[in-house]
Amino acid sequence: MVVVLAGIDTSEIVDAALTDTALCEAVVLRLEPGCSAPCDALLWRLETANGDSLDHAALLHRYWHRRPYALTVRLVQYASGSATPDVLDEGTIGTRGSRAAFLAAVDRLAMRFVRDAALGRARGPACVPPVPRAHGLPGWLDHLGQRWHSRFMTEWWSLGSTSVPMQAVFDGSGLKDIRWYAPAPGRSYLADPFPWPGTNRILCEDMPTSEGVGRIIAVSQSGVGLSEQAVILDDGHHHSYPCTFLEGDTVYCVPEAPQRGATRIHRLADDGSLAPVCDVAPHSRLADPTLFRWNGRYWLGCTDLDLGEHDNLCLLHAEALTGPWVPHARWPVKIDVRGARCAGMLFDVNGRLFRPGQDCAATYGAAVAVHEILALSETEFQEALVTVLRPDKAGPFPHGLHTLTHDGEQFWVDGKRYVLDRGALLHKLAARASRLLFRARLG
Repeated sequence: MVVVLAGIDTSEIVDAALTDTALCEAVVLRLEPGCSAPCDALLWRLETANGDSLDHAALLHRYWHRRPYALTVRLVQYASGSATPDVLDEGTIGTRGSRAAFLAAVDRLAMRFVRDAALGRARGPACVPPVPRAHGLPGWLDHLGQRWHSRFMTEWWSLGSTSVPMQAVFDGSGLKDIRWYAPAPGRSYLADPFPWPGTNRILCEDMPTSEGVGRIIAVSQSGVGLSEQAVILDDGHHHSYPCTFLEGDTVYCVPEAPQRGATRIHRLADDGSLAPVCDVAPHSRLADPTLFRWNGRYWLGCTDLDLGEHDNLCLLHAEALTGPWVPHARWPVKIDVRGARCAGMLFDVNGRLFRPGQDCAATYGAAVAVHEILALSETEFQEALVTVLRPDKAGPFPHGLHTLTHDGEQFWVDGKRYVLDRGALLHKLAARASRLLFRARLG
C-alpha cells in the first residue's frame, strides 16, 4: 500500500519513525507535508481538531503553554480523489513544559498514529469532545509565570470523604460536603486513598514535601482527623496509589512502583503484611496500576511512563490473577491528557462500568474525569465522558482533585492546594544556586 503522508514536517523524530522496519514492511509512505485533499493517491494527513494541518507555520507555537493547555491531534484518511475525511486516530496531549519538549511530543504522537494505523492498531475517533482553540496569555509569558510559581510554591495534598450518593456523582451532581482531614501543611502529606476492605481503614501514600520517597500507610478516621495505624510498604523505593481489590475473603493490593518491572500484585493480610502474587509487566514502567474484573477476565489499567507521564491509558488482561498478563491489542487504548491516566477504582453501577481518570491538562491532578466504559475486550476499548469532578474553588483544596474511591459507605478523595513552603523554597534555591555555580566552573 502506497500512502501520501501530509501535515507534518521532517524532523529527527519523524525521520527515525519513517525508517522503522515494521512500518516500512506494512506501508510505503511518501512524505509530502503540504499535500491536501483531494489527492491522486490515498492520503493520510495529520491535523488538529479544527482541520488545520500540523505543519502550518506557527500553529504549534500558538498552542504551546496556552489555555486550556491541551491540543487534540488527528490522523485523517482521504481516499484517492476524495475530500471527505475519515478519522483513523485521535488523541489529546498537554502543551505545558518547555517548547522543545512540546514540539517533540507532537512529533512522537503523530508518528505513533501513523505506525499504529499501518499495523492495524489505530484507535479511531475519540468519544470525547476535542480541545477548543488556544487562548489567554502568550505561551512564553505563561511558561515564565509557571516556572516562578513552581519555585515559590509547593503542592500540599490531603484526604477527604463525603457521603454523597454514588448515583448522584455519576449523574453529574458532583461531590459535595467533603470533610477534609489534616488541612494544615506539615512535613509530609497524604494522597491516593483506597479502602482496605473488611476494615475501617484507608490505605494511602505518605509523601514527604521536600526530600524522600513515598510510602504506603494505613489510616482510619479519628474524630476530626486521621490516625496512623501501620506502615504497609516502606522499602526505600517510591510507592504510591495502593489500589485494592477484593475477591472472596482475600484482599489484593497493587501499589504503584514506577521502577521498570516493579509493578506487582500482593496479597494483603489482616496484619498489614504483603505477600507477592505476581509481577505484571517485567519490562515496563507503569503508573497508577488499577486492578478490576469485568466479563470474566482480570484487567489492569495503567499509564506507560515510557510513552508519557499523564496522557495515556494502557490495559493488560489475564484469566487468573497469577497471570500471565497480556497487553491489550492496542497499546495504549487511549491518549488524552484530560482523563486517560487512572484516578481510582472502577465502579460497577447496575451493570454499567465507570472509570475515573485524571485531568492533568492545566496541572497534575487538576480534576477527575469520570467515563463510562462502553466496550472492553482483548482487542477493543471504548469509553465516553460522563462528568468532570472539579475541586471547590472556595474550599481548602481548590487546586486539584486526584483520586476517587468508595468504601461502601462514602467516597474518598484527595485534594490539592499550593502553599508557600519556606523549607522547600530554600532547598530549591540552594539546588539552583549549586547548579549555576557548577556551570560557572565548567565555563
